[in-house]
Amino acid sequence: MANFDVIVVGAGLRGLHHALRTRIDSPTAKVLVVEAQPWPGDDVRTQRSNGFTCELGAFAFTREELLPLLQLLSKPPRILASNEGAKTGWLFDGEQRRALRVEPEPCSFPTGCEDIVQAYRRELGSSLRLGRAITQVQPKDGGGFLVTLGGEVPTELQTNELVLATSATSSARMLGGLEPELPHIAEQQQREQRAFVWFGGLNKDAPELHGYGVLPHQQIDSPMTEAIFCTQVFANRAMADRCLVRTEITMAELPEDDAEITRIAEVELRRWTLTKAPFGFTKVHRFSTPVHDGCQVECLTRVNEIAKRVPGISIAPPLPGSD
Repeated sequence: MANFDVIVVGAGLRGLHHALRTRIDSPTAKVLVVEAQPWPGDDVRTQRSNGFTCELGAFAFTREELLPLLQLLSKPPRILASNEGAKTGWLFDGEQRRALRVEPEPCSFPTGCEDIVQAYRRELGSSLRLGRAITQVQPKDGGGFLVTLGGEVPTELQTNELVLATSATSSARMLGGLEPELPHIAEQQQREQRAFVWFGGLNKDAPELHGYGVLPHQQIDSPMTEAIFCTQVFANRAMADRCLVRTEITMAELPEDDAEITRIAEVELRRWTLTKAPFGFTKVHRFSTPVHDGCQVECLTRVNEIAKRVPGISIAPPLPGSD
């Protein structure tokens, strides 16, 4: 059975930052990061498709968010500032677009947001264990914890400290050994279904798509919540003569057919921007976000209480620069 000084649960940016900070502060400590998904970074993911660079989560960062993250890295990626034309965005009021100043300035990296995740992955190396969910945490007599990883062949690990860098409901699911009813409460968490839809074409066909992008006025009834003109914001998101737009669709129930989601997004994009550009490239990425309901509040409260009363369990602090 493998033994660790610290196990960090969750390989999002918060978990990666905390794990690397721990290794720097305590070079002899045995640190492990466990992540249920087969990739690190949570929703900070960049996917390249047909010559276009598509962000599957966060589209950009602020410098305030990035600088503390970069300071820990021995080989940090270079920050990429937004294009001058992206300093202004638009608000669609149902009839026309009104100019909006984009503040603070959005930043990224030369090949996409995931550059920061891959830099942490290189630094942490074998300290990352991906694609394994923690199914149970049991306190040990004399201190420390027995951690069970799920899978075809469950694995047991021992650790002196357990640091939670996941959502409250994800943490609650694994803490049934401390409070048996917690996993059942976490299962009641509702999630809202969403989708990103990308449209790619030629710059010459889409002169209307300039600036950062478009948001709807709060009184506008639309399944589309934003449109970002990706290639107007950052260089190298497509070939020089191409344009790429990312729209976000939020509905009570998403259509099962990706073609129907694409049709809905295209209708709204054309209504908001009046573009007539043909789009030879389309892509749909479905995802979900937790609903901020009583279940989430109860999980958060109970997990915080466990972290206060059980020695050795803590919650990773927010990232420097985050709200």
